[in-house]
Amino acid sequence: MTPGNIDTLIAFLGVMGFVSLGLVGLKIFVGAWVKRKEIAAGGDTAQLLDALEALRSDQDELRTQLGSEISDLHERLDFAERLLTKGQAPQ
Repeated sequence: MTPGNIDTLIAFLGVMGFVSLGLVGLKIFVGAWVKRKEIAAGGDTAQLLDALEALRSDQDELRTQLGSEISDLHERLDFAERLLTKGQAPQ
C-alpha cells in the first residue's frame, strides 16, 4: 500500500465513524420522540397508573414509619425529661 492509499483509508474510516455515530444518535432521537408521542396519546396509561399506585403505597408506608418514629422519639424525650427533673434539687 502506498501512503496515499493509507491516508484515503484512514479518512474513509473516520467518515464512516462519524456516519455511524450520527445514525446511532438519530435512532436514539427517533425512539425518544416516538415514546413521547405514545405517552402523550395515552398509550401507556395502564403502566402510568400502576406506577402511581406503587408511589401512593410507598407514601403510605413512609407515613406509617414516620409516625411510629416520631412517637418513639416523643417517648424518649419524655423519659429524658423525667430523668433530668428527678436529678434536680427542689427549690
